[in-house]
Amino acid sequence: MSTDRSFLIKAGSRAVLLLHGFAGTTEDVRELGEYLAENGYTVYAPNYRGHGEEPAIFLKTTPDMWYEDATAGYKHLQDQGYHEIAIVGAAMGGVFALKMAETFAPKAIAPLCANVNRKMRYIPVENYLLKSMRKDGIAEQDAQVMLTNYAPEIGKMADARSEFYKTVASEIERIEVPTMIGQGCRDEEISADDANYIFKNIHSDDKQLCFYAGSGHDITNDCEKDILGEDLVYFLDDLMWLEQEVM
Repeated sequence: MSTDRSFLIKAGSRAVLLLHGFAGTTEDVRELGEYLAENGYTVYAPNYRGHGEEPAIFLKTTPDMWYEDATAGYKHLQDQGYHEIAIVGAAMGGVFALKMAETFAPKAIAPLCANVNRKMRYIPVENYLLKSMRKDGIAEQDAQVMLTNYAPEIGKMADARSEFYKTVASEIERIEVPTMIGQGCRDEEISADDANYIFKNIHSDDKQLCFYAGSGHDITNDCEKDILGEDLVYFLDDLMWLEQEVM
């Protein structure tokens, strides 16, 4: 049976929807979530379907399903009585944050190492799966056999992910909410210039671009995670929040 890794930390009337990345889980953003909660923000982090599960289960899910899980997380906070919600997303979670800003009205967004550009490059899906299988102790030869057997599903997922990201990039000019863009300069998976693309093309009057010289793609857990956390809290604190009592 699948385990729901989603978590909710109640800490105040200001809410943050915290979104993890592709092929990861909420554990990747838990430390950041706890830090935001320590600074007075209620945090909800939904775990997307298939993420953290074996390849056979993961490969049956789609980007549209994962995005549905992200938007369901937003609605969950609304149902809890939170009317102003900021969205912080790492990697693919940052892409979801951008798409939600195109279609919803969040208080603000903070995409971190989000792969949004008109010229996309990705770490192949099979690389993520191989990394996951190694973590689970699967022998290299067995892992390669599994990847070969899953080749059609992997190709289908890769195409769906690419189309989803391109759609977000094509509509990015619709974004007008306050935005903090975070990017690791040593990102080994995407071009750090994607952050510049986002900054230049969104229509937010209140926007800032933060580069982290020593950080890679896993920016929420890298060597500058404390600085990132402080920057996020400063950005969120500076917003004009309506201090409403949550029932």
